[in-house]
Amino acid sequence: MERERDILTNSPVERYQRVLERSPQLFQEIPNKYIASYLRMAPETLSRIKKS
Repeated sequence: MERERDILTNSPVERYQRVLERSPQLFQEIPNKYIASYLRMAPETLSRIKKS
């Protein structure tokens, strides 16, 4: 329920930051395309956010 609310109300940057705060090791273990899918954004968007 909380994830769905985040997806509807937060920007992609905010969603990325929230996951990064909760589970930083996730980005070491899981490919970006799956993380992007979980955050409901394109892999390219996730890549752009991570670079900035």
